[in-house]
Amino acid sequence: MHKKLLIFVCFLCVAGSASAQRTKLLDSLSAKEVIDTLLIDRDMNNWSIRLFTNYKGQSFNLIDQDDKLSFKPNRTAGIGVGLGTSKVILDLAFNLNGGQENPTKRFDMQGAVIVADRNLVGLYVQHYRGFNVENNFGEPELFRDDIESFSMGVNYLYTFEDLTFSTAMLRAGLMKEEKKHYIAFGVGGFMVYDKFSADESVVPQQNNFNQVLDINRFSGLGLGVSVGVITVFVLPANFFINVDLSPGVGLMAKKTYNDSGSHNVSKPMLYKIDYHAGLGYLYKRFYVTLTYGNGLYTTNLNEGANYHFGNTKAKFAIGYRVNTNKKFKLKL
Repeated sequence: MHKKLLIFVCFLCVAGSASAQRTKLLDSLSAKEVIDTLLIDRDMNNWSIRLFTNYKGQSFNLIDQDDKLSFKPNRTAGIGVGLGTSKVILDLAFNLNGGQENPTKRFDMQGAVIVADRNLVGLYVQHYRGFNVENNFGEPELFRDDIESFSMGVNYLYTFEDLTFSTAMLRAGLMKEEKKHYIAFGVGGFMVYDKFSADESVVPQQNNFNQVLDINRFSGLGLGVSVGVITVFVLPANFFINVDLSPGVGLMAKKTYNDSGSHNVSKPMLYKIDYHAGLGYLYKRFYVTLTYGNGLYTTNLNEGANYHFGNTKAKFAIGYRVNTNKKFKLKL
């Protein structure tokens, strides 16, 4: 198992070396210059003020043949304000409780950045506590405030041509009709750490689900390789669409825990797919965008069960691009 993981690590290192020449430029820059290159858009005509509503949630499923247990959070909707530029979008959201009796406590951070034109790097860190437990075999739904889930991961994609556009540009209302479409293919890799735990077994004992499966805690560390395609299509009447897709395969070292101790999971294969779709409309300096994305992972557990986990996000935003001749100055 560990030899297979080592092979994947070596593969990722080889893939990453393909962009070594471009990263030498960043290595020679100061911290101020790196921040300026990656994150700062000095042309304030590219800046915009945004209002938005969003949906964001981490969930996981345990599946045994036709039976499924689903663990879903409450309090997944929010509203907020943000600042958009051609390089980055900074959104501040506030959760909508809606008077829920059992709100999920959560920390959820996700983001992505383009480095040296051809390197797309994404990062997420998620911590949730409190889940609704649902099923498809007729048992009552219940809320478990003792179930806790933590996930973090890095996704990397090296594209075969420069990314002259970015998702941030689209969501900031900066799409231009210089080209009718953009398509970029790439290869890369991913790393993910995932765990969940509870005070007692996450599988309710008095139901028809896999009676052998007894898990108080699960943890897994996975590495893999992926391919990807990023597309943008400029439509008539100031509409545009964006579709990104990145499937991957890897290996995951996994352990389950219960009252009898820890148990290694014998099947290491890990499969994942990330996808994102967006629709936007521009009118003078105003723009409207609707985006939806999901990152899904699936792997096997012992006793014949499958484990699916991932995160879903959707956002509807209305923005206004600033009209000014000023340039932003960064002082560090």
